[in-house]
Amino acid sequence: MHFMKYISTLFLLIFFINCSAQFNKVSVEEVDNGGNVPGRTYRVYIELLNDSDQVHMVYGEAQHPLDIRSSKPFYQSEYGGALSNQVNRKASKENAGLRFDSWITIGATDNYDNQTTNFLINVDDFEKKGGAIKTSDGAWFVTPGNPQAYAGSAQRVLIMQLTTEGKITGKFSIMGRTKSGEIFHQYDIGFTAGK
Repeated sequence: MHFMKYISTLFLLIFFINCSAQFNKVSVEEVDNGGNVPGRTYRVYIELLNDSDQVHMVYGEAQHPLDIRSSKPFYQSEYGGALSNQVNRKASKENAGLRFDSWITIGATDNYDNQTTNFLINVDDFEKKGGAIKTSDGAWFVTPGNPQAYAGSAQRVLIMQLTTEGKITGKFSIMGRTKSGEIFHQYDIGFTAGK
């Protein structure tokens, strides 16, 4: 059974859900990296309608592949990793290069109480060469109800930080849960950043 079908079925069984969209938009914000790393640093957020809405998963599947790339390599710190939970909080305070590393996440920026998990996405090219993140049957996710999945007062969930000298283009799908307990999907969300 394909991963996306399995995980969707699992979440449906947990919550006895109907489909309903809470997705508002994707937003990209530039983070001032002070010139400490080459290029510009961007954070990508999913904006939702309520503070208790959640994003559980960013994924790609056969009919809706995930593809995030840059015209020039993504910056990767030798001390970080492809997921935000590989960024040591203490070390990032002391090392600007690590602070502006490129990574994927659900709502968390470092290793502190961060349960983000990657499943069936090969991030080797992204981490070792600054290459693209691609999958047609994989995801990064947290379990439903995990505190880092909630939109909170800002009504948004961070899903990645990307640093590059190039132009970023991306497409992905998300799965989440509304404040009333309904699971929703939003397919083929696109974004761009940089020059």
